[in-house]
Amino acid sequence: AAMISSDGKCHTFDESANGYCRGEGCGAVVLKRMSDALRDGDEIYAVIRGSAVQHDGRSASLTAPNGLAQESVIRSALSDAGLEPNDVSFVEAHGTGTKLGDPIETGALAAVFGPNRTADEKLFVSSVKGNIGHMEAAAGMGGLFSAILALYHGQAPPNAQLRNLNPKVAATVSDVPIHFPKELTSLCRVADKPLVAGISSFGYSGTISHVVLQEAPATSRRVLSAVDLALAPHCGDTSGSVTKKMAWQFSGQGNLA
Repeated sequence: AAMISSDGKCHTFDESANGYCRGEGCGAVVLKRMSDALRDGDEIYAVIRGSAVQHDGRSASLTAPNGLAQESVIRSALSDAGLEPNDVSFVEAHGTGTKLGDPIETGALAAVFGPNRTADEKLFVSSVKGNIGHMEAAAGMGGLFSAILALYHGQAPPNAQLRNLNPKVAATVSDVPIHFPKELTSLCRVADKPLVAGISSFGYSGTISHVVLQEAPATSRRVLSAVDLALAPHCGDTSGSVTKKMAWQFSGQGNLA
């Protein structure tokens, strides 16, 4: 169907987007009532505030997403969470990396999150598929992990394959403060409210979903050191960011470590 990237990479939001790259993976999370987790002294990474699942509905073709349906599922998730669009600082996009799908998705994001958003309330949008490809059945879990870590560290991860923004994507967000980071960037906190992130995941069969996460309460987070506090970045800052490295190990058969 000519949907696979010829160079084996997902160029999400980039003008060179040429299809998706297949990846492999699996994931799991431990879910617990927040009251129980706080009682037990657990370290909490994020809190699920709301979610929504629905069908993509009728679209132009089998491979063409439905932007109005995407708007609807995001609004439903925000309603379930009891939050407003301006409460969200980061979105982990589905971001497959196609010239057709990416602008439809960013157009839906702009329609939901753009109105009444000021320049001080920047929304950062990233997709982990640029790093690890499209894990198909596990792709939603990869996006969930990316959003959890973004909230945990207060930073938007860069879009790994983004060099030049797709003009069609740029056109959809031209009038709203939605940004696609190319490097690690601190998230914009709305007043003194907790950071909130949204995650979109759209299935090829037509099932689409959106989940709304909130950063963990301060009482469940690690204690910041003086060095961390001194390096804490400002909203949108890409310099002096507090970073943590992550290692991906693909050891194959026989690993005993």
